[in-house]
Amino acid sequence: MRQLQSSDWPLFLQLHKEPQVLRYCYDMPSEAFVRNRFEQRLAKWDTDAQHPLCFVVLDKHTNNALGVTGFTYDQVYAELGYLFLPQYFNQGFASESLRAVIEWAWQQCNINQFKAVVTKGNIGSEKVLQKCGLTLTSINPQSHTIKNTLYDDLIYSLKL
Repeated sequence: MRQLQSSDWPLFLQLHKEPQVLRYCYDMPSEAFVRNRFEQRLAKWDTDAQHPLCFVVLDKHTNNALGVTGFTYDQVYAELGYLFLPQYFNQGFASESLRAVIEWAWQQCNINQFKAVVTKGNIGSEKVLQKCGLTLTSINPQSHTIKNTLYDDLIYSLKL
């Protein structure tokens, strides 16, 4: 993994325009919205930063970009997140990269509390979080809308 760079814009845009990636996240965003999210993640990051830390996940053998992972830190919890291109679903990349992010945040930044929000029905992401040691701690019923349907948010957490 490496920190997001300005040259990663095509990957970031592709991740945010792919219906399979967004299915359990949110409705298709505008390019301006995606660009704003991208620009926020390019700034230098430290534990006092208000913006997310974003890493590009690279294949060890080919160096191809597979997706992104990272977190936003609010001085208590690091809220984890990740998006992968569909051709890399169900191959262990999300779990491997998320474990690495958690370990890095703990060892390098002394962050010991993590959480993630998953849309109910996103079984793949639930499995990823469980493999990384997070457990379901609460449910926010009907907390957001995707394609005019209300969904519950499942809150997973981990304390090291």
